[in-house]
Amino acid sequence: MPYSVEPLSPDLSFGKIIRGLTSSDIEQELVREDLRRYWVEDGLVLFRDGEVNEDFQLNLSRVFGPLEAHPVKEIHTQGKPELITLTSAPDDVTILEIDGEIGGGFLGWHTDLVYVDRINHGGVLRALQTSSRGGITGFIDQINCYERLPEDLKERIEGLDIVYQLGPFTKFPYMTHSRLRIIQEAESARGALDRAKSEFPPVAHPLVFTQPETGRKVLNLSPFFALHIDGMDASESDALMRQLSDHVLNSPAYHHAWSLDEMILWDNWRMLHSVSQIPIDETRIMQRTTITGDYAKGRKLAA
Repeated sequence: MPYSVEPLSPDLSFGKIIRGLTSSDIEQELVREDLRRYWVEDGLVLFRDGEVNEDFQLNLSRVFGPLEAHPVKEIHTQGKPELITLTSAPDDVTILEIDGEIGGGFLGWHTDLVYVDRINHGGVLRALQTSSRGGITGFIDQINCYERLPEDLKERIEGLDIVYQLGPFTKFPYMTHSRLRIIQEAESARGALDRAKSEFPPVAHPLVFTQPETGRKVLNLSPFFALHIDGMDASESDALMRQLSDHVLNSPAYHHAWSLDEMILWDNWRMLHSVSQIPIDETRIMQRTTITGDYAKGRKLAA
């Protein structure tokens, strides 16, 4: 039975669902070309009712480009550095209180690897173990975010850069509207944070760039990891960052509750994503590939 393609949601301007895709399909160049086109034009592809295993995840990811090792070595999958394992478990989890609710595994709205100058182009994510509640992955399309901006704001932000750096949750006030308090840092996260200053100096990325394949503009703001607007007065920067992050966080979003028989591919150069927290006594395990690429807009700054 051939695979099928349908919109992700009638209420969203991005996303496709592909049902029934298998290894034999992705061996065909015409299929590979179609998959790459959905990736660029739709930003997110949800794979259901098809082949789902580690080898297929890796081979499907390679349809969209070579794979690379993630720079945070603590999350490498043993023997396969191009595949990272993201685990929230009772013995190693960052515990937060968010709007009065305690949980683990939370990640604010972000672009992967925005804290380095060379941002990877995407990834394929799948669940190995899900939680009884929470652990929902959200996606926001920043092409849509840009299109919805007022014209005067589009003009104001053209040519501006944002400074990013890896760091603890409390360093990034723009990533959520919620009240957030750290109760406990995961041991695995602490190692990466300890190396942040030496191995991950601050970087700058443009606030707006143009998707080369389509000519559409992207509002290139990752609220998580964002510090300030480069070269702008602190109070002016804060006011503009809050205005833009509020716009992004209030944008149309897709929220995905995981099962074990599906995978999601997204274009990391345009799609933000987030993860909601899970109960602290439960384990959630995800695996994700890192598809290489460089949109050639980032730059390192002096530490």
